[in-house]
Amino acid sequence: MSLKKIVIGAGIVAVAGYFYLQHKIKKIIEQFGFVKIYPVAFKKLDAKWNDGKPFVTFNLDFKLVNPTSENFSAQVMAVTLKRILFYDKKNVLLGSADVNLNAITIKANSSIIIPNVPIKLDLQSTILNILSVINTTTFNSNDIRIEAIVSILGTEHKIS
Repeated sequence: MSLKKIVIGAGIVAVAGYFYLQHKIKKIIEQFGFVKIYPVAFKKLDAKWNDGKPFVTFNLDFKLVNPTSENFSAQVMAVTLKRILFYDKKNVLLGSADVNLNAITIKANSSIIIPNVPIKLDLQSTILNILSVINTTTFNSNDIRIEAIVSILGTEHKIS
């Protein structure tokens, strides 16, 4: 067998593998759009002052719910749940959580718990939002929007 045939064969396998991985990742992104993220348990509250800004840290358990009739699986090493962001109803960033979790599997119509995710909230914006809530008195949990940042082959995607 000649070197030319080996190089051509390896090229064909590489291109086919790329398109297979691209298809698999596209399917994971579509499925992740249906997954819902809910806070479950609140632990270890702490307030700190850093770089002239006050902030609050705590751990939060998250529940990932797959409401579809299809199993959700992101076992590909190229897919990572990087961060979870928290916004108020005015799209002001309240805080974030660094998750860095790959290999997520959720069975159909089921859920999993991700325990002890460290959350960091900017206390200034949080206090302003609390004052805004006190003035309107119509706050409910739907006013906080949770957004997931998923890294796929080094490219980050936002999923609400």
